[in-house]
Amino acid sequence: MQRFAAITAALIGVLFVGCAPFTTREPLRIDPVQVRTEAFYRGLDSLVASPLLAPTHVGMAVWSLDRNEWVYEHQADKLFVPASTAKLIVAVAALHAYGPARRFETVVLTDSAVTDSTIPGNLYLVAGGAPDLTTGDIHALAERLRALGYTRVDGALVLDPTHFDDTPFGPGWMWDEGPVAFNAPVNAFMLNDNTVTVTVRPGAHVGDTARVAISPPSAGIPMRVDAVTERTIGGERLRIDRAADTLTVTGTLALGQRPVTVWRTVPNPVAYAGSVFRAALGDVGIEIGDSVIVATAPDSMTTTLAVIRSAPLDMLIRRFLKESHNLTGEALLKHLGTTFRGTGSWESGIQATRSILHTFAGIDSTTYRLADGSGISRYTEISPRALAMLIRAASDEFTIAPEILAAMPIAGIDGTLARRLSEGPIAGTVRGKTGTMTGVSSLAGVLETREGEKLVYCLLMNGFPGSSWAAREMQDRIISHLREFPSVSEQTVWP
Repeated sequence: MQRFAAITAALIGVLFVGCAPFTTREPLRIDPVQVRTEAFYRGLDSLVASPLLAPTHVGMAVWSLDRNEWVYEHQADKLFVPASTAKLIVAVAALHAYGPARRFETVVLTDSAVTDSTIPGNLYLVAGGAPDLTTGDIHALAERLRALGYTRVDGALVLDPTHFDDTPFGPGWMWDEGPVAFNAPVNAFMLNDNTVTVTVRPGAHVGDTARVAISPPSAGIPMRVDAVTERTIGGERLRIDRAADTLTVTGTLALGQRPVTVWRTVPNPVAYAGSVFRAALGDVGIEIGDSVIVATAPDSMTTTLAVIRSAPLDMLIRRFLKESHNLTGEALLKHLGTTFRGTGSWESGIQATRSILHTFAGIDSTTYRLADGSGISRYTEISPRALAMLIRAASDEFTIAPEILAAMPIAGIDGTLARRLSEGPIAGTVRGKTGTMTGVSSLAGVLETREGEKLVYCLLMNGFPGSSWAAREMQDRIISHLREFPSVSEQTVWP
């Protein structure tokens, strides 16, 4: 019965339609661009608010360099801890202030007239805050003195670190990180990143004490070795630590085990640089007494004997961003403080940076908090919109845009993005600075969509428990989706 009724109703409908007057109807118009755009945004919203991210706080801002407008926002004005993504702040500020060719000098001076091959007065080693100073640079300074004919210094060796203040660790840094390389003390002397290389080898026989080598050997750091050689792996875990001024090596190694190499920070960057320089002088045949003084070099009545310069700023910035090199960020921040506030401290550097960001990128200094130059501090907080505004301003500024873009890690190619977004056509089309610490994962930079549009993006994630792997995985999915952004140049074609 129901089936019969349905058939009857259908026949009646056909009769009524057949009797209707003939009219010309407009075909239903469907805008394929609008459909695609709405689908894109629904997909992006679902990724950003995915249950897989719970309870993570997510903020995102996207600016189109081609359209000159914001094209996506999600909690874009809330403050997040950015971790190392904050390095973009100091990188842009330093390039804007100094230009890409700026170098930083380490200088050797004397305060006396030289008599033949003897320097009768003091010899000054003046730190200029070069973040790439190496043992090779120190030896080059000594060799230049010897090339000038000097074989003796009668006065003291004076070490001048006063280009920066003497505060070694930034506000909000974790006290229990230990002497690991990324947590090196900051000083105007930054020799070998203020670290030494420690290599531990097993002894020749079971029961022998482990063999330990420090590079450079002239570092002047006391060492206590209690590690022993066992027949097989399985004893007490090898530990390479530093208690106060003494390097300690404990635990066990297996007979025939491969060497273990780590980097450990030095307790006193000034004494470290002085010890290496004194040894370098001896290596080239220049005698100097035992007196070592830490003091400020005179402003006048001195003679410059030798100078070594850092790499140009654009190369320093490239290492800073691609390798996420913390010490470079702190050095640049303190340089900005010295240049614009007269003091190489975190406080003065932050004041200078805030001023630069306000005039250069229009970022209100009251809308974010900056605590250091590397992003190690959890006191630093900034919004996705502010970071995106910074990248946008840098991308639009011809004098620094090539350097900033070249310094960012390239997805699937190099730096901290070398193993991310590396499959298929997306590889090489995304540039960005990563940021990772416990409960924090960030990514901000510039990408090219599949259709050639340039987008500035900032994606900040805070508050997740456990590993950052899931957060990074979701970031990669979001960025991959963002590459499918519908092009502004598409034209609707009606049938």
